Amino acid sequence: MATVSPAGGSLAVAEVLRIAHQDAQAVYDDVSGFKITLTPCADGWHVDYDLTDPLMAGGGPHYVIHPDTGEILARRYEQ
Repeated sequence: MATVSPAGGSLAVAEVLRIAHQDAQAVYDDVSGFKITLTPCADGWHVDYDLTDPLMAGGGPHYVIHPDTGEILARRYEQ
């Protein structure tokens, strides 16, 4: 399990993904059509769900998650 965190944060990648996935499924029901990108940044983990099919309309959720607490600091839904 990867443990690289932004700004010395303590959350593992798997936990960050779990937090984002739980929120995304509550809004989108099925998130299987998205590519998930996780990026450590100065302000926290950036988790982006992007459509894998370029012909589909809409988009997925985008998050900034605190690297220590797991709190979702920012979220944006593209539907």
